Amino acid sequence: MPKTDKRIDAYIAKAPDYAKPVLLRVREMVHQADPDCEETLKWGHPSFMHNGIVCGMAAFKEYCAVNFWKATLIMGEGKSRNWKCAR
Repeated sequence: MPKTDKRIDAYIAKAPDYAKPVLLRVREMVHQADPDCEETLKWGHPSFMHNGIVCGMAAFKEYCAVNFWKATLIMGEGKSRNWKCAR
């Protein structure tokens, strides 16, 4: 069972309507990829922890963002660690 945080539920509930399904899907995918990760808020945005910060997500007025903290381990050197999902 994923280690969820009710503050993340509240964050998603307050997000713009376009962003809610995106944030829910990202959350689901993170827990699917790493069932042992824990949710928390860092800098007011949902973050996922497993031996440190793995990734975070945020919803803004016009786009959503997913940030991988150790992106070079996933994507290699010199790659962007932010993807934006525009509305």
